[in-house]
Amino acid sequence: MDTARDERPETPPGLERWKTLVPLCVGLLCVLVAAGLLALVPGTVAEREAYAAAPVCAAGEPRSGDCTTTLPATVEAKEDVRSGKSIHHELTLAEREGPGNRTHRLRMIGSAPVYDTVRTGDEVTFTYWRGEILTVRFGDAAQETERSPADDWRVPVAAGLLLLPFGLILLWAVWWYRYRYRSSAAPARTAHWTFALWPVAGSVMACAGCVAGLEAASITQAFVVTAAALPPALGLGALCGWWTQRRSARAADTSDIVPVPVRERRCVSATVHGDVPYSVAGFGVLVLGDGRPAATPDPDGRVARRVLPKSLTVRGVRSLHRPGDPDGWYTTYGYDAAVIECVDEDRPVLIATHRREAGAILGALNPDAA
Repeated sequence: MDTARDERPETPPGLERWKTLVPLCVGLLCVLVAAGLLALVPGTVAEREAYAAAPVCAAGEPRSGDCTTTLPATVEAKEDVRSGKSIHHELTLAEREGPGNRTHRLRMIGSAPVYDTVRTGDEVTFTYWRGEILTVRFGDAAQETERSPADDWRVPVAAGLLLLPFGLILLWAVWWYRYRYRSSAAPARTAHWTFALWPVAGSVMACAGCVAGLEAASITQAFVVTAAALPPALGLGALCGWWTQRRSARAADTSDIVPVPVRERRCVSATVHGDVPYSVAGFGVLVLGDGRPAATPDPDGRVARRVLPKSLTVRGVRSLHRPGDPDGWYTTYGYDAAVIECVDEDRPVLIATHRREAGAILGALNPDAA
């Protein structure tokens, strides 16, 4: 059967605007939030460098100053505190100098190297800076508390590198859909390739950036690891694009779909789309082999049947790949889909179904050709 000519059904203007406005707003929000988070990084670096370069306080200087004060303490307790799926490591230290032998409950960053090593009664030292205890030392080992600025860059870097690729992908997708895909400037197969390449590559980059931000030893290393992920991300995206294009090319070949006679009553999954009375939302079943085909929402095909009239004429069969096809068809039928293009007097009608059912529908619509 001849393939129907290349016509693109119109999408309602309101729906068309929403299809671009929502991802545009989400993409802009992701990019702006990522830019804001990454803009915080220089401040966190300056704070960390200020702590590293802080001089030792002279005798009698307050602990709230910009100098550092290191004092001895005794480990009174160590405890793993669960918070949801996370485990926080807390040390309780008894200060051995100063008034009242004060105790401090400190939440540590991670568990190594001090928390895992010390035991109750061990002697340690801790360092004050600007009124906060930032570092605990046990012998030659040193570990930061959660008050320390040493790792303040991690969350902004990880979240920024996670959100930025997703935001850019959404903005690019809006541009592509608006100025290339809808304007017919690129063939459908190119669209399949492109929409597999960049989202896959961007997702890999986003995951790599997030993991690098949380696990890398330094900010420089986090960005180097993220940059190093670009070639494999593009390679994986290209592989997915090639596979998607090949699969869509196979799906686009409908030459093997021919009318098949329907010898007994059967119900098949199919959707009728068009400005006709038998195109009804929620009617996802066609009854075949019981007179003229009829659309119905009933899987058994017994109630609420809308008969497809004899005036409905088949023009051709194609794959599901054109702009203007209802979005729900991709979810329902995916690549395993065929679209039967028909006309009822002067009104275009589309029937979407699984490829394996298309021949039977053609045979039921035109029994003489089966």
